[in-house]
Amino acid sequence: MQFETERLRLRDWYPTEDARHAMDIYGDARVMNWIEPGTKDASIRQVQGRLQRYVDRAKRTTDGTRSWAVVQKDIGRVIGTVMLNELPDIEDVRQQHTPEPIEGGMSTKYIEIGWHFRPSSWGFGYATEAAFCIAQHGFSALGFSLLLGVTQPENRHSITAMEQLGMRYSGMTTRCYGGKALQLYLLTEKDFQLAKEKCLEG
Repeated sequence: MQFETERLRLRDWYPTEDARHAMDIYGDARVMNWIEPGTKDASIRQVQGRLQRYVDRAKRTTDGTRSWAVVQKDIGRVIGTVMLNELPDIEDVRQQHTPEPIEGGMSTKYIEIGWHFRPSSWGFGYATEAAFCIAQHGFSALGFSLLLGVTQPENRHSITAMEQLGMRYSGMTTRCYGGKALQLYLLTEKDFQLAKEKCLEG
């Protein structure tokens, strides 16, 4: 499954071929500080194993959630990943937003949209560009009525991308990722479309 934006190509991961470039993401302590603080992948083989887990997880799911490699087209190399992942049923979200009925019944899943990029690609809008593409896919093709984002309060790059995507801050949550206190953001399809229109106008 592949998508293209103005500057990016989003495609499936190829663990063997992509591991060297993905080392710039998962072998960098600055990236891993936001994912698994105090750790980083120490070898190409370790990164390859991580990417293979992404591929295997995509094969097991039936709802379309997965991770995509993000390739910067003008240099022809992987610079990041963007993903849709199912989060545990977060009760504080349910109290604020009941998913809209979709074909086949009521959606009870809570889907996270997220991204990881190498530090040299931070600050250029690549995460926002990739996330717009995948959010559109999540709403229009996969039928999700709500997307979630979680981040550490200090992660200004991620927060900026979420806000540009149209996500709304919904307080702190400790209901995922080992109980760590994270900022929770919500994105409805309506807010996403408004953000997309604003982006096109700009």
